[in-house]
Amino acid sequence: MTHSKRDGAANSDIELVVSDIHHRISGVSATVRALVPALAQRFKMALIFTMPYSGFHTESLFSLLRLLRQPVTGRAFRIWHVRRNNEMFWALLARDLFRCKVKLVFTSAAIRRHSWYPRQLIKRMDAIVAVSQRSADWVAPVVAIVPHGVDIKRFESGQASALAAAPWLAFAQRIGIVGRVRPEKGTDLFVSAMIATLAKHPERCAVIVGKTTAKYQSFKKNLQQQIDAAGLTGQFFFIDELPYEQMPDLYASLEVVCAPALYEGFGLVPIEAMVSGTAIVASRTGAYEDMVLPGETGELVDCGDGPALTLALTKILAEPGKLQAYQQAGRRRVRAQFSLANEIEGLARVYQQLWDPR
Repeated sequence: MTHSKRDGAANSDIELVVSDIHHRISGVSATVRALVPALAQRFKMALIFTMPYSGFHTESLFSLLRLLRQPVTGRAFRIWHVRRNNEMFWALLARDLFRCKVKLVFTSAAIRRHSWYPRQLIKRMDAIVAVSQRSADWVAPVVAIVPHGVDIKRFESGQASALAAAPWLAFAQRIGIVGRVRPEKGTDLFVSAMIATLAKHPERCAVIVGKTTAKYQSFKKNLQQQIDAAGLTGQFFFIDELPYEQMPDLYASLEVVCAPALYEGFGLVPIEAMVSGTAIVASRTGAYEDMVLPGETGELVDCGDGPALTLALTKILAEPGKLQAYQQAGRRRVRAQFSLANEIEGLARVYQQLWDPR
């Protein structure tokens, strides 16, 4: 439990602020929410979240500014860890306008040059953390590279049986994609590849998990028309966003997960899938090349290369031994390189270096 007014901790005890100021649960939100319980075991924290987080009290901007103006016990200043432009704006306002004793840490995941506005904000941060070497190459100066991690125990405990009513469980081979239904996530590439892959294989199905916003309803409609024209309507399942708590069970219900995004800053889907015991086919974007070792823990294809995606899926599904080997090797790699514990340790070192720069 975070230390907050709800559980009786004094405001003067709060040493770390973590924010997730966004109108929906995004990929960034998922990374932050995964970190909070473990961070709360090590630091006296305050949260400022737009969306509620079960079991944790969150501050309003007003109450947080009031808190930050108070001295902190045992520290020269507090740390506010931000990840978005609006969070950097409010944090700078607190530090520079309201003169709060707070230092600002920003995590950058972009693998392209930030536009003008965020560059003005980023250069005023006290410390910048990159999530990969690729993201570090686009922002400076970086004090540390701290890859995102996943809660190993949580994802390894997923049970397909928990989704007993899921219609795709009736199929022997289940291939999925997780993420918003839109071109940037490669949903159309996945559908095209699966139309080719499912043909003459009634034992296989495709599961598409992710919200479709109003902007992309026509995009989804076009995908459905392609599926219907191929006569594969009964082998495709569109599922709206699943609750955060059900994601381990989803991954456990799939044999293969595709992550064919055209662009990702980091991207958690491959490592969530791998540690869940699911084989992965991913594109060369974000940190996917750090996660997936081609021919060992999964397959990599170039961004936008539909034929290569189809070939990779066909190869994996046709060779049960390879599929099983990828599932086992992927789980081992995530345990070794992408655990949430590793991420927590990396962030804790950044915080301590600010508090004690000796």
